[in-house]
Amino acid sequence: MSRFGWLALLATLGCGGAASDHERLGDEAYGKGSFPKALAEYRAAERGGARRGIWAKVAASAFHNRDFSGAIDAYRQLATDDPTRASEAATGLERIARAAERAGAGEVPTLARAILALRAVAPGRPLGRLALHPAGVPNLERADLLGLVPAALASAAGPRSVDSLLLTYADAQRLTTACDAAARSYRTVLRRTDDARQRTMARDGLASCALQLGLDALAAQAPGEAEQWFETALGVAAGSPRGLRAQIGLGEARLAQGDLLGASIAFQAVLSAAGAPDSLQALATQKLNALGAAGDAPPPETRS
Repeated sequence: MSRFGWLALLATLGCGGAASDHERLGDEAYGKGSFPKALAEYRAAERGGARRGIWAKVAASAFHNRDFSGAIDAYRQLATDDPTRASEAATGLERIARAAERAGAGEVPTLARAILALRAVAPGRPLGRLALHPAGVPNLERADLLGLVPAALASAAGPRSVDSLLLTYADAQRLTTACDAAARSYRTVLRRTDDARQRTMARDGLASCALQLGLDALAAQAPGEAEQWFETALGVAAGSPRGLRAQIGLGEARLAQGDLLGASIAFQAVLSAAGAPDSLQALATQKLNALGAAGDAPPPETRS
């Protein structure tokens, strides 16, 4: 072996020995209950190239040090590096979630992170009532909510909680552009609840989705489908800016189907509405003027 080869081998053995020493010192500190020292040693061992199982020790010492964020990351890394230990990682993450739950409102974001990690590490593991907590965390990723709310629904303790979760689910669907599915969820809430606030939120969400779906259908040259969605928006938001925009869309859909009178009535309704925004009045006027110009145009000349 060349000189450089021996040097490389010695360097590798030296690093391995250093990592082993740090892991041994970490074990000693952990056994004595000195968790900050144990965590520092385990992290040094990890940086020195310790075996991949070091993540379990990092996670455990971080948990006892109440470094929940570090413990969550370590358990996720453990499951990533060694899938055969995913169940062990899931058990550790559940322990973190329970501890965060007991800690109260200040640890709700940590609880949400632990549950999301638990779901990623062990997708089939039942979450029970733990799944109820992340649904109330502000700014949680909508895609994460879509994955968690069904589990939370299974553990909800009453109709009001179910309806609130359904609204959260519908909002997440809408904001991830799944408006068709969101519209069904909003309709479900409207059928179920008599709570005025929830009904208002569901109507607003349904109007927003129906308007968007109507505009999408118009762009796809499906005026019949567009007309149905615009009528849905009008049914829950008539007189609002969304409803008035749906009224213009309804006129456009009727015009595309050859119903000039129906289109004219729809556009005129916007001009007659009290408090219609200037921009929508201008758009409705533009549409009516275009209709009038089309009606005044002479018929095309015929060739003999």
